[in-house]
Amino acid sequence: MDHPPQLRSASLAALGATILLSGLAGCGGGDAAAPPDESGSVAERLHQAQMVEYGDAKLLTEQSETGAYGELVAVKQMDELREVTELDKPQCMDAVNQWGRLPEVREAPTSLATFGSEAETITHMLVQVPEEVAKKAISTTPPEECDSYTASVEDGTAATYTVRDLDLETVGDESRAFVVETELEGKKVMLYSMLYRSGDYLATTSLLSSEEGEERLAGFSAAALKREGKVLG
Repeated sequence: MDHPPQLRSASLAALGATILLSGLAGCGGGDAAAPPDESGSVAERLHQAQMVEYGDAKLLTEQSETGAYGELVAVKQMDELREVTELDKPQCMDAVNQWGRLPEVREAPTSLATFGSEAETITHMLVQVPEEVAKKAISTTPPEECDSYTASVEDGTAATYTVRDLDLETVGDESRAFVVETELEGKKVMLYSMLYRSGDYLATTSLLSSEEGEERLAGFSAAALKREGKVLG
């Protein structure tokens, strides 16, 4: 992923634990496409429901993809990061994005869109699942002890992360939001994330920034939901 200038020097490995905990899946996505089957058709329809821009953040086509969730390039990279990342609290590895490990989600048609500007990177994902699965996903919450953890990778890089819930207006039928905060190379980095559901699909918005991003997270998600309503009904 081509991070904004102020984040570009941070290595992917150093950000790995943040990605794993939050479910951000926009780092390194490629031009992957779904097979020409029913699942692929659904994924393409989800992709049509994505916005093409939000303010100064433009869609980065080369970092966007469609297909079964578990087959996305970005998700596979996230899986690989699990293999090289160690946490002082192993139970926090998938604390926030447990929904992404559900078998029904792994096989679900998915659209991943990445947006970039000088100040931030935004990833938005749409996943088509049965409504009961969407409800189960949105109800998952991290253990209390995962409000702070330390992660290290193979090269010895270690960082401490703090996680806190965000009190934002509900988006869709249900939603929950949080921010993961850390310091990389002396600079504060924050990853804002929201998971929401609308009927039988899940959506996630993740915003990587060095600035306060609560309003951007809420605004993008609300605008995305409006676009989804027009296309998906």
